[in-house]
Amino acid sequence: MTHIDSMKGKYAKSDKVYTKVRKFDELTIGVRLKRPVTNDPPSAAQQTVQEKFKTIHAQVKTALADAEQKAALKAEWKQQKRCKTLTGYVFSKFYAQSLTPQNP
Repeated sequence: MTHIDSMKGKYAKSDKVYTKVRKFDELTIGVRLKRPVTNDPPSAAQQTVQEKFKTIHAQVKTALADAEQKAALKAEWKQQKRCKTLTGYVFSKFYAQSLTPQNP
């Protein structure tokens, strides 16, 4: 298999790469990847991340359901420019809070 310069490492050795080449100038005009399907269960690290995201998502839903808390979060959200949506801002805020250690 020849290396495709435009892909630059975006495919693995296990991938099947299909290309379409124009006949008159031998130029590659299309690339399609077919990745082998793996049905492996998630690892322990992936499961902990999934559980963390589930709990944060539940916190976001409850925070945005409360009118007073939603108004306060919306005021904070309007003062920043990083997050485009209110939900994204609240999720990133709760995620950052989950990363900081809790002191009893």
